[in-house]
Amino acid sequence: MNKKTLSRILMLVLALAVFGYIGYKTDWTATWEAIQGAHYGLILVGSLIMALAHFLRAYRWSLLGESSGYPLNKRRAFYSVMAGYLVNAATSRGGEVVRCALTAKSEKAPVETLIGTVITERIIDLLTMAFMAFLCLVIQFNVISTFAFEMVWTPLKSNALMISLILAGGIFSYLVAKKLFPKKEKSEGGLIQKLLSGINSVFAVKQKGTFWGVSLGIWVCYWMSMYLQLEALEITAHLTIGNALTVLLFSSLGIIIPVPGGAGVWYSIAYGLTLVFGFSEANATTFGVFTVAFSNIFHIVLGGICYGLLFFEVQRNEQIEVA
Repeated sequence: MNKKTLSRILMLVLALAVFGYIGYKTDWTATWEAIQGAHYGLILVGSLIMALAHFLRAYRWSLLGESSGYPLNKRRAFYSVMAGYLVNAATSRGGEVVRCALTAKSEKAPVETLIGTVITERIIDLLTMAFMAFLCLVIQFNVISTFAFEMVWTPLKSNALMISLILAGGIFSYLVAKKLFPKKEKSEGGLIQKLLSGINSVFAVKQKGTFWGVSLGIWVCYWMSMYLQLEALEITAHLTIGNALTVLLFSSLGIIIPVPGGAGVWYSIAYGLTLVFGFSEANATTFGVFTVAFSNIFHIVLGGICYGLLFFEVQRNEQIEVA
C-alpha cells in the first residue's frame, strides 16, 4: 500500500469518526423540525449568491491565467472550479488538483502553471480573510474581542518566533528556487519554472483594481450567503449581519481542518456559536449540521452539473479539432 492510498484511507476514517461524533451529539428530531421550518426562499437566494462567489473565483482565476500567458475561458473555468468543489466534498483538498487537471485539458495550459495560480489564489484568500477578520473585529468588537485575544492573539504571540522562522524559511526557499531556476521562454520551462510562473502571475495582472475588487467580492458574497442561511432558521434568525461575518470566519477556520464533507466547518461553527453567542449545544449543532448540509448539497448538485457540461464541451471541441 503506497503512501497516497494510506493517506486517503486515514482521511476517510477520520471523516467517518467525526461524522459519527456529529451523529451522536445531534438531536436529530429537533434538527429535523428546525430545518423543516426553514425559509426556503432565503436558502435559494443564498445559493444564488454562493454561485456568484464561485463565478467570481473563476473570473479571478482567468485573470491569473492570462497574466501567466494562458488565458482561460471564464465559463469553462467556472465549470472546473465547481467540479473541484464537487471533489472537495469527498476528499477535502483533492478538488484543487482536479480543477487544474480539467482546465489543463480544456484550455491546453500546463497543469503546473495552473497549480501555481491556485497557490497564489490561496495566498490572496488568506490576505482577504485577514482583512475581513479585521473588519469583523471593528464592527463586532464587543462580541468577539475576548475570543480574538484568547484564541488568536495569545497563540500568535506565544508562537511569534516559530511563525517568523516559517515565513522567513518560505521566503528564502522562494528566492533560492527563483535563483536556481531563472525565467526561461515558456516552451523551455521545466516543472519548477511553470509552477513559479503561476505563482508570480499576481504580479503581472493588468487589471489590478478589478482583481482585488473581485477578491473582496468573493468574500462579501460568502458573507451575504451566510447571513441568509442564518436568517433561514428560526433559531439563528435573531443574529445580525455583523454576527454573520463572525460566523463566516468560524466556518473559514473550519475549512483549514483537512476533513472531507465539511466536518471541520461543523465543529468550528458549533463551537463559535456556543462560546461567543451563548447558543445551547443543541441549537449550535443544529445550525452546524444545516450549513454543512447546505454546502455539500449545493456543491454536489451544481458541481455535478458543471462537470457534465465541461465534459461534453471538451468532447465537442476535440471532435471539431479532429474534423
